[in-house]
Amino acid sequence: MKIKCSCDNVIVNQIDNLRYKGYIISDVDWSAFWDSIDNKIKNSVNTKAESETVQLEMQKMFRTAWECKKCGKLHIQAENGQLCHYTPDNDEYNQVLNKTE
Repeated sequence: MKIKCSCDNVIVNQIDNLRYKGYIISDVDWSAFWDSIDNKIKNSVNTKAESETVQLEMQKMFRTAWECKKCGKLHIQAENGQLCHYTPDNDEYNQVLNKTE
């Protein structure tokens, strides 16, 4: 996947462990996410199919986000698959999705 930012930068999403890619979860889904993990541990999912079902349910709680390394704009994938865009006040790459740098 490639995202063309309004600053003409192209954000490439073709590998894992990208410093400018992250996941966002709403406060409403935060508790449900941890409840899902607790339930998975308690119920010790036995089959691969059951495990995949639980993982898919948990993934639905998150939105994928990419931060443009040129202008800092956040591109967040909405539930319908469309991208929503948010521009920082300073128009800079602030590394908001990069915890390691």
